Amino acid sequence: MNDARRGLNKNKRYLWLGVAVALSVTLAAGLLFKAPTKASTTVGSNLPLVVAFVAQPGPKTISLSLPGDVKAYEDSPLYARVDGYVKSWLVDIGSVVQAGQLLAEIDAPELDQQLNQARAKALQEKARLDIARITHTRYKGLLKDAAVSQQEVDNYFAELTARINDTAAAEAEVGRLLEMTGFKKIFAPYAGTIGARNLAKATTGSLIVAGSHDPNSWLYRIYRIDPVRVYVAVPQNYLPMIHDGAEADVLLREYPDRVFKGKITRNAQALDPASRTMLVEVQVPNPDKTLLAGMYTTVRFNLNVQKPPIVVPGASVMMGADGTRIAVVGADDVITIREVRLGRDFGKTVEIISGCAEGERIVMSPSDLLRSGLKVRVAATPTAQPK
Repeated sequence: MNDARRGLNKNKRYLWLGVAVALSVTLAAGLLFKAPTKASTTVGSNLPLVVAFVAQPGPKTISLSLPGDVKAYEDSPLYARVDGYVKSWLVDIGSVVQAGQLLAEIDAPELDQQLNQARAKALQEKARLDIARITHTRYKGLLKDAAVSQQEVDNYFAELTARINDTAAAEAEVGRLLEMTGFKKIFAPYAGTIGARNLAKATTGSLIVAGSHDPNSWLYRIYRIDPVRVYVAVPQNYLPMIHDGAEADVLLREYPDRVFKGKITRNAQALDPASRTMLVEVQVPNPDKTLLAGMYTTVRFNLNVQKPPIVVPGASVMMGADGTRIAVVGADDVITIREVRLGRDFGKTVEIISGCAEGERIVMSPSDLLRSGLKVRVAATPTAQPK
């Protein structure tokens, strides 16, 4: 009985040993067939994964909007040229006047008296001239009969010359005062609009002192606002695209549905050293007088770029102590860290002036761990750069 039990236990041990051997063989065979696949996957997944885009040039036409100030085409303060009192003023602010129209009259009694005095003196000088001419003629005739000396004839000739000059000076003074009396009437120098009237001067009875150095001694300010001048400060980096004759759009918030067309007429040909901008003048027709002097506007330029530079997202540019750089992925998926020179910054994007060519793959948001010579895996490359 005991021998039979021992034989049964021995058979069970052999059975379990056989099962264990079979399981071991099966496991080894599975590992043998799967090992190569696992090894090949590990090699590819260990490479860094990067997102790249294809570098493209920027647009050939860009829109540039800058603030502008509207100025009258002509803005003239009108002053009095004679002393006196305002006799009458005929126009007020807002009056539309024509060239040569009478604006005000000045009563100048002192000037009138000076003119009368100058005329009287001119008559005196003319009388003296007549006497000197007669005397010289008479003595010149007596010289033929040797009744007088040559010296006396020469003396009277010199007297005649002096009287001629005195008479000319007296007549010139009369002419000057006559011209001054013409300034008793103030006329419009050109067709325009009266934009201001000096209430302290252009009022009946106001005292006028000609030649005053007081800048507030003007009587009227006259404006010509068709066309108007719009002045814009253009930054230095846009100057190569700015030229006389180029069209510009002038926009006002008060007229959102209207665009005022203008053209660049001239520029300062020099930059403001403080702001590095150049003053540009845009001339805009203004037949309906909608644009007024002193208005704030937005001037929009549509600029043509001859050779647009490469434009990349700002996130693709690395800034550091080593300079400005980008990470370029070569055809063999190997990284090259390259130094570049930047142009204009548009916020989300930036221009690259040098160091990058069209069609190259640029890493988006490069990691600080990237270095030249590192092989990477590239995600699906976009056909265009991110906006």
